[in-house]
Amino acid sequence: MTSDSTISVLRDVLRVYDHRYLDLDRRQRERLVDGTRRVIGDEGLSDAARAALPAADRLRAFCIQYGLRDELERLIRDEVEGSPAGAVVVGGRIYAMYPYLRGVPRQDADITTEVGVEHRLDAVSWQGRRVRIRGTAMLERVETNRTAVEVVLRERTTGREHAFPADPRPAPGTGTGGFEALADPSGVEPGRWDVHVAATAHGVTREARFGSRRADGLKTAPQRRPVGGHHVSVYFTKGGHLALVVREDAGATSLRARLRRRLSRSATPR
Repeated sequence: MTSDSTISVLRDVLRVYDHRYLDLDRRQRERLVDGTRRVIGDEGLSDAARAALPAADRLRAFCIQYGLRDELERLIRDEVEGSPAGAVVVGGRIYAMYPYLRGVPRQDADITTEVGVEHRLDAVSWQGRRVRIRGTAMLERVETNRTAVEVVLRERTTGREHAFPADPRPAPGTGTGGFEALADPSGVEPGRWDVHVAATAHGVTREARFGSRRADGLKTAPQRRPVGGHHVSVYFTKGGHLALVVREDAGATSLRARLRRRLSRSATPR
């Protein structure tokens, strides 16, 4: 496909290659594929089309261009059934792996910008003056036995951050990707701090808001505790994300003010 003006048309056509394609009979599939091949053209996707289309559409276009109808059906069926192909990291880029697809251009299998974090919150509670957070976090589709996880507190207004490294632990159900982090809010300034989780594997890091996907039965009521000169509440936002609100202890503030006034009076010459 050499004309960029046809990209929107191609995008609309490729949207049909989902469960609706699987519901078509053989003759209907052939007509749809033949028509799509004419839109793609003999030269295949242009660079502009590749940049505009997600990897799933680029791979569909590859199968259609080269008449790989069995492979096209398997590609669609795997996605419909929730079993997308795995991925490998090469030189900081992430590529989808389809053993049954040969000769796919590397740029068509590149899913670097599409990969996020697969995560789940399993437990959150106070442990002394620290917040214990347990869950799972891993890069989507990338199979690895080593994932480094950090829990990041980011202040909603200023963007300031505090990061807390997590220790690996077995995850309920899957056994992989589990972590436990202890976040110490004693050094965190007053404000509203959204909880994020960052997962790193093979040199690639992805981050996401944390807490909206959580274990069944996890309690979401606010958990409050005084920490140093602050009052800290662990709560869930309206969007279901985990967050902390840190407020200065009014009593501690009053005490500090009295001490400052007393020191000021004692330093004043009489």
